[in-house]
Amino acid sequence: MDLLKKLILSVITSLAFALCTPFITQASPLAFSTERIAGQDRVETALKISQKGWDSALTVILCEYNDYPDSIAATPFAVNLNAPILLTKGDSIDPRVVKELQRLSPDKVILLGGTACLQPAIEKELEGLSLQWDRIGGIDRYETSVLLAKELFSDSMILANGDNFPDALSAATFAGIKQIPIILTSTTLPASVIQYYQETAPKHLFVIGGEVVVPTKELTKNNFTIETRLGGYDRYETNAKVVSFMKDTYQSNDLFLASGITFPDAVAGTVLASKSNAPLLLTEKDDIPPAVYSIMREHMKVEPPTQDSNSSNGTNSSLNQGKVTASGGLNLRETPSSTGNVLITIPAEATIDLIEKQDQWYKTTYQSKTGWVSADYLTVTSKMGVISASGGLNLRDTPSSSGSMLVTIPKDTSVELIDQQGQWYKTTYQSKTGWISADYVTLSTTNAEKPTTPATPSAPINLSVNGQVYILGGTGIISSYAQTIIEGKVSSKYTDNLKTFPSLPSEIKQPTDPSRGDDDITPPADNPIENPPPVTTYDPSKEVLINPFEGIPANALSGKTIMIDPGHGGPDKGASGPTPTYEKNNTLAIALALNDTLKQAGATVIFTRDKDVSLCTNTTYSEVEDLQGRVDLANKSKADLFISIHNDASLNTNVQGTSTYYSEDNPKQYESQHLAVSIQSAVIDTIKTNNRGPKQSGFYVLRNTTIPSILLETAFISNPYEEARLQNPTFQKNVAGAIFIGIYNYYKNPLPEA
Repeated sequence: MDLLKKLILSVITSLAFALCTPFITQASPLAFSTERIAGQDRVETALKISQKGWDSALTVILCEYNDYPDSIAATPFAVNLNAPILLTKGDSIDPRVVKELQRLSPDKVILLGGTACLQPAIEKELEGLSLQWDRIGGIDRYETSVLLAKELFSDSMILANGDNFPDALSAATFAGIKQIPIILTSTTLPASVIQYYQETAPKHLFVIGGEVVVPTKELTKNNFTIETRLGGYDRYETNAKVVSFMKDTYQSNDLFLASGITFPDAVAGTVLASKSNAPLLLTEKDDIPPAVYSIMREHMKVEPPTQDSNSSNGTNSSLNQGKVTASGGLNLRETPSSTGNVLITIPAEATIDLIEKQDQWYKTTYQSKTGWVSADYLTVTSKMGVISASGGLNLRDTPSSSGSMLVTIPKDTSVELIDQQGQWYKTTYQSKTGWISADYVTLSTTNAEKPTTPATPSAPINLSVNGQVYILGGTGIISSYAQTIIEGKVSSKYTDNLKTFPSLPSEIKQPTDPSRGDDDITPPADNPIENPPPVTTYDPSKEVLINPFEGIPANALSGKTIMIDPGHGGPDKGASGPTPTYEKNNTLAIALALNDTLKQAGATVIFTRDKDVSLCTNTTYSEVEDLQGRVDLANKSKADLFISIHNDASLNTNVQGTSTYYSEDNPKQYESQHLAVSIQSAVIDTIKTNNRGPKQSGFYVLRNTTIPSILLETAFISNPYEEARLQNPTFQKNVAGAIFIGIYNYYKNPLPEA
């Protein structure tokens, strides 16, 4: 009986030790560069977001800074108008907002919400600033969302609970990009929502959230037909499910991250994220929830290589090192046994990090291989730290800034580091053992000679292919610790985030051109990669005019009717460049050059616009009305092809390249894809930009036209080098010539008949 008790006690003790031992390594860390967009408060954060995304704006939307329901449904409407959302208190306009209005110089300010939300005093202030204003506000949040929805044209509808903000927020960027209205509801459908559904009869109904927040029984009772429901066990899993489901909508590598607890920073950010064609993820203050972490991890394309033996940076959590003493080197084995398969031999005198110990075996990683080495052939050394805090560093009784202070360790004192939990090291000083913040410790080693055969230091990897994470809000909203998790500098405290994800390379090399044989069309690029570093100095003399007709028969497009659509126009400037220049002018210049080339090839050409105008019939500009005007012209024209010309833009001014889009929703999907591949290939061969590949996207003009249609993003106007190229008439003519060559190849190499 005593033996049984001892055995049970031994098992319990072992389990307790195992469970109490902190995780000090992370199998698959995140690895992103980050940028925080934040002000001192929510008002200033909204201003920073506006300044990040807009040089000017025809319309600005003004919301009360505590009233989330009205503003949360506004994203698709704001994106339609290309309008930033600014926040202010309800009884007057914040002086900082007045300054921003003067910078943006809008024609109109739209007040979102009734007079109880934004009081009439604000109307008078706007009039005093010589600004026209309008107001959209219903008797409650549900009716306001319906009024906003009526400003859009869509055959779809997103339904989310309006009694809290996270679910609607999760869908906001998708709604903004696809121009789908967000309708707010409660667990019981409001009359205004029922009436809107009956009047519009949307073909597609997306319900965001689970049964608890939007019950199917209530929807069925009112004849709502659910096409898709996206809901998780909490707001973060719902957010992850929405982003995953909508992933084909997002064209940017960048991510936006907002608080899942505090809404205002996120509301203003949804418009910028939509404008950037990027998803918005939600997070907790101090860590990344597992569902969101997984989305971010799956988004990555590269990661730092596994830390090998000579790693000494502050992110390596192994506190003990061993020096190989075996003269012939030490075998790294697959298992902690002398019979384990040998993975590699570690040279004598090499210093390795010791991750874990089992009996007389240590676990370690060397040259990206992880295995076990015998303790009999190692001299073990401890890691040391030097205190860097100018006023000394407090030794605390727990690994927390709230822990009781035991003693202050003076600056430049060297201490042995016994253990690590997160950003805290365990050490002993003056017979007192406690914890010190890793932020104020510079790592070194004791008695550790430099190995004679060190592993080659890892060069810094280029994380730009993973995209940038834009953090919305200050450290009081999303902490600096959460930011360092995203950057891969520390580990998440969630066990689920410490699991091993599929490994990634440390770089992506540009693939060599595939053999084409007799095929004149470059195969689509599944994962087109930007080619860093970007060219920054532009020499116009290197732009040589091509002859697009070389090798092509005369009148090659005789009998073909081509519709050219120069993007944007009139009050809609499109994207802007640093100098600044405007997309609408570049697209028109290329379109006019293309007109000359196509006519010379015998084609009939129709324009959606041939001057600086929009296609809106109303006096107030609406992006959806303008786009619908282009679609109507295309569908009535009976043209053979629809070619929409645009400039790309990114918040990252280093990004360069060319993309050509088609839509799977176009009834001529396969012809559109064939046309996109053909034009992309010809443009890349001609103007030698980075090949970002043919891509699928649900752009309005692509999915609503009934003829083969593509949208060419010629180059990045946001990049100084490509902005300069876009201004050059020779470059514009070469782009036009390349489009013509692509069209010719499209007809020369038709799709096989079914």
